[in-house]
Amino acid sequence: MENWRRFLDEECEDDEVEQIAQVAHQGQTRRGGEEYITHPKEVARLAAQYGYDELIQSVAMLHDTLEDYDDVMEMEEYIKEACPEALPIVKELTHAPGSDYTEYVLSLSSQALQVKLLDMLHNSADLTPDKKQYVKYQAAMQAIVDRDGGPPSALHPEHWKAISTQLGVQ
Repeated sequence: MENWRRFLDEECEDDEVEQIAQVAHQGQTRRGGEEYITHPKEVARLAAQYGYDELIQSVAMLHDTLEDYDDVMEMEEYIKEACPEALPIVKELTHAPGSDYTEYVLSLSSQALQVKLLDMLHNSADLTPDKKQYVKYQAAMQAIVDRDGGPPSALHPEHWKAISTQLGVQ
């Protein structure tokens, strides 16, 4: 199926991707009490707003699925069936507990970094992160600037402006 999808240049089906995210986050809520699915939906909406391609929009919808679903292998199969090209990026976005956050962010490919910074933008705007989370985000952003000498080239300029303004990083 994956070979046929590539041959036909078929994109991931939005409704299938959203259904997978719904299954992964069933019964979960955000700190504010709303259903958790509102977060990946908003991250995917931001991806579309900033002009990222369909793959990045799908990854944005799926970015927390492996962390939040009880059976990682089963979730990987769901993703592989619906959107195989998203799976490696979703895996890359799965942050290992206990690992250094800044090092994790710096290790991300350009596609994964696009989604991670969309995730951070939504979290920092939506949840008003506690000081510890805010400092963690700022440190990761500053490390990106230090490494790249400015915004990452793969990021849409308006996306970078929004996240750097939100977190107070220049």
